[in-house]
Amino acid sequence: MKFRALMIENAAMRDFLNISVSLSRFAKTCVLRLTKTKMYFIISEEESRPRCPQAWCELPVSFYFKEYNIVGVSEVHNEIYLELSTALLAKSCSLLKQEAKYFKIKLTNKGSACLTLEMEFMSGELTSRQCIHDIPVEVISKKNWDDYKEPVFNDFHVSIQMPNLRSIRSIAEKMKNLGHSLTLRANKSGKLTLQMKNSTVNLSVHFPDLNVNSFVGSSANPGFSSEDEMGDSVSSTIDIKKFITFLFGMQLNNCQAICNIVQGKMVKLQMEQPDAFSLQIFLTQLSD
Repeated sequence: MKFRALMIENAAMRDFLNISVSLSRFAKTCVLRLTKTKMYFIISEEESRPRCPQAWCELPVSFYFKEYNIVGVSEVHNEIYLELSTALLAKSCSLLKQEAKYFKIKLTNKGSACLTLEMEFMSGELTSRQCIHDIPVEVISKKNWDDYKEPVFNDFHVSIQMPNLRSIRSIAEKMKNLGHSLTLRANKSGKLTLQMKNSTVNLSVHFPDLNVNSFVGSSANPGFSSEDEMGDSVSSTIDIKKFITFLFGMQLNNCQAICNIVQGKMVKLQMEQPDAFSLQIFLTQLSD
């Protein structure tokens, strides 16, 4: 197996830095999947068996890399799966806050498998300095690749665009002090509601006039509560801390954020920057 990639655009380096920092907030480890056309970062629920995805991030090779070469496990399966520390990745990439001449990523053998990050910076008009970081990785055997398949869901009851994430983040931060669970509710009229309800508080914050990408009426989906049926809305109750982690996550420019809800089962939060970046966060319904 071989892998080598070269990045020279500073805008791409900054985005890669933001992504690595965001991944370190989601989990301690991630799986890096390398293919000919895309680079994937996959985070799974640590204690779930079989593995359940928590985050799925994909980066198109053509946007980030000037050069990109991969030799996978075989000609038929030209891919590589590596498990690595998100904290080490973020720490190594933090140097990209400075303007770099180039940024290289290589799969190397330093006694054991490593992902080697190499950067060069100008330290004067005529001099430069080179920084090399080796991140230990575990090569994942092909027999375990199925544990990291992209989750496919086609049964969302509502898909609605989210408002400005900063406004939601500030509200969710305050609501976090009142309880651990948060209900996300959306209706076909384009209203997204954040609700916290327990024995001591009943608080709702509404964001009206949002674009609805799709909506399946409650009459076609048995099991809706009377409250949902009356308002033609669907909802799911999730862990508010995980929701806030997403909001503090990928802070990239020109991103579109979408909230998808399966009634009483899960919320999928999706952030996308066309041709440059896509992130999916899967938040399952909290058990009663």
